[in-house]
Amino acid sequence: MAERVDRFAFTPQGDYLRGGGVVIEPHSFDVKVRAVEGRRTHDWTYASYEGRTTISAQAAQAGGVRSERAGPGAVAELIDMSGRIEITPEGKADVRARLPGQIVWMTGNLGDRVSRGQTLLRVESSHSLQTYAVTAPISGVIVEKNANVGDTTGDRALFVIADPTQLHAEFFVYPRDAERVRVGQRVNLRSLSGEARIEAPVEAILPTADVASQTMMAHVHLPPGASRDFRPGMGVEGSFAVAEAQVPLAVRTKAIQRFRDFEVVYARVGNTYEVRMLEIGRRTPEWTEVLGGLEPGTEYVTDGAFLIRADIDKAGASHDH
Repeated sequence: MAERVDRFAFTPQGDYLRGGGVVIEPHSFDVKVRAVEGRRTHDWTYASYEGRTTISAQAAQAGGVRSERAGPGAVAELIDMSGRIEITPEGKADVRARLPGQIVWMTGNLGDRVSRGQTLLRVESSHSLQTYAVTAPISGVIVEKNANVGDTTGDRALFVIADPTQLHAEFFVYPRDAERVRVGQRVNLRSLSGEARIEAPVEAILPTADVASQTMMAHVHLPPGASRDFRPGMGVEGSFAVAEAQVPLAVRTKAIQRFRDFEVVYARVGNTYEVRMLEIGRRTPEWTEVLGGLEPGTEYVTDGAFLIRADIDKAGASHDH
């Protein structure tokens, strides 16, 4: 499929001929053989394809097949940690009475959504015997209710309101990683099921209360839209990009497939697709370093590789060694 030509010379060894080269993977080629015996020359050709298929441009487009050329890339060094989604301090507020007194009217239950400025209760002041309104300081959801009509206000929070759109992820950073984690670093955040993913920055690193463990707490800021997939209290995993290096050759991690015992991408020439067995270096969720098996500039499939693989499996295009 490529323009590369490998030439092998064979020399007699006992009752057979031994070649002077190695056939690299994939074992897919058009073979031309020339044998010289005395004054006679024998020529013959045959094709031997492995992991190759042809798919029309229309079928590839309908199957969502997309490709790009392999080249240099930035591959991050990652540290993986476990954490939990929490509401930010700015996203929580206590509802307290300004003056001591008795609650004469109250509205709102756990889980109710309230708006900033909405009246939640009325209190009869112990000093003036006049009633005054207590309103919600922020918009959000009632997550705590600590009083009822007839109670005295005291110093406690009567309600606690939380805004579920103001989220961050909290990660414990242990001493071995503490010096490498920095504010502003990118974090690939994902739910434990792997279905929800987002990339977000480290917004703060704080010491924890546990002096003995010497752990730090890293806060990763989540944009408001993240609340569609991430909820307070949810366990998450995060890959912290603590360093980044430019590599001569990288492919998109999502393009890599399994073929026999190899990790491969599918090279594309026109409507023909063929496996390229990779020697893998560093890997991140987005990019993977390629140390061998793929020539720079090769066009390879990034999306829809499952269609190529299914067609190759159906055609029995692989072989056993």
